[in-house]
Amino acid sequence: MFVLASAAGCAKPSVVRAPQQTPEPITPPRFSEEAARAHVEALAGRIGPRPAGSGGYRRATRYVVEEFEQLGYRARRRAFPLPQGGRSWNVAAEWPGSGPPQVLLGGHLDTVAGSPGGNDNASGVAVLLELARVVAGTPEATGLRLVAFGAEERQPNGEHTVGSTDYARSLGPGVRDGIDAMVSVDMIGKDRRFVFGWLGRGSRKAVRLLHRAGDRAGRQGRIRAVGDVSDHSPFAEAGVPAALLWTGDEPDHHRPTDTVRNVDSGTLTRSGEVLLALLQLL
Repeated sequence: MFVLASAAGCAKPSVVRAPQQTPEPITPPRFSEEAARAHVEALAGRIGPRPAGSGGYRRATRYVVEEFEQLGYRARRRAFPLPQGGRSWNVAAEWPGSGPPQVLLGGHLDTVAGSPGGNDNASGVAVLLELARVVAGTPEATGLRLVAFGAEERQPNGEHTVGSTDYARSLGPGVRDGIDAMVSVDMIGKDRRFVFGWLGRGSRKAVRLLHRAGDRAGRQGRIRAVGDVSDHSPFAEAGVPAALLWTGDEPDHHRPTDTVRNVDSGTLTRSGEVLLALLQLL
């Protein structure tokens, strides 16, 4: 707007400028308990049991791929053979433009036959999917790889962690050497103090980082040697610093009663906060 400063009309017009607006600070996304719960409901509720190579497992992989892609990640399925014949798949996702992974976070997508796998392990996969949303497009997404592993549960010949073993072997030595921490997010649906687990031999780097991340997030836990119980094991055996994020024994383990109701929603958020703190440490 222009205003005449002199009645005689001899003064130059001056410009009255509107006050500059201070940009509103951008609030980073927060971990959503409701969104994580919705993933548990999709996997353990709508899809249900997801044994390796089954139709339920294939539907679960499609769900995970679609969720990653909707967030802007590059996601792909990688097939591997099952010891009893047939095949299953791992699903890996990374942010476009990312180089080799510095951090690898994984959780198994399969279940035993007859169990919906609410806590074992829709809880872990749900946390990974919601964490992917929180860090999408941020520096934390660069150098991060998220993997939903197949065939973690024991197969008819007794083998387990088949998918994560295949995935660890598929990484060249240079890639494996560049991973600062691999964390298996498995059965984190109980309202308890966290267990930061490790194989019990080899590097303790990842489990110590995970413990520090728990302290940073205000979610304390205890370090425990847990042995070969989850998808951290093949990576630890391959020389990658690897750890397990876990909330301990599950009374409904491998039972039909391991349903959506078996998962504490608040613990999903607390697990996500620990993993986000881990990414911020590295």
